[in-house]
Amino acid sequence: MSIFGNESVHLWHKHAIMKLSTIGRGDIMRKRYKNSFISKMLSFVERMPGNVVLRKDVKHLGGSRQVTRGLNALIEDGRLVRIGVGVYAKAEISEFLNEPVLRYGFTAACIETLDRFGVRWQVGQALKAYNEGKTQQVPVRFEVRLRSRFRRRLAYGNLYLRFEGMRYAK
Repeated sequence: MSIFGNESVHLWHKHAIMKLSTIGRGDIMRKRYKNSFISKMLSFVERMPGNVVLRKDVKHLGGSRQVTRGLNALIEDGRLVRIGVGVYAKAEISEFLNEPVLRYGFTAACIETLDRFGVRWQVGQALKAYNEGKTQQVPVRFEVRLRSRFRRRLAYGNLYLRFEGMRYAK
């Protein structure tokens, strides 16, 4: 717990009074300036439809370094999780683990990412057979069969998107 609690604090810095607010989870308290670029980016990301945020979605908010710092700050605060190069998914802090987890799961984030990049894909053979009722074996992994080229790797923790056939993933 901060010595100031959750209240705002006024600091004298470089001949200007800046209002600080504390944002944190558990015993980790982070300080962010109100009305800063990070709060602007956070409000923009929260208003975005969907679960996936691409870097190109937020690059108009500022310079490349500023956008990188803002994205890294949102990752530190547990608001975003990086699942690929320039690909981020919205996250929330788990009550049980006290760490960020994907809002709608890794599979949903991968599907939305493939759709956002315009990649043609279909579900793998195991999931297709299960959905058609040809087998009762539940597929363990989510696999996709690509119909157009996709060279990225999507991963979260020890999960990653698997490609069946690997024809267009090369």
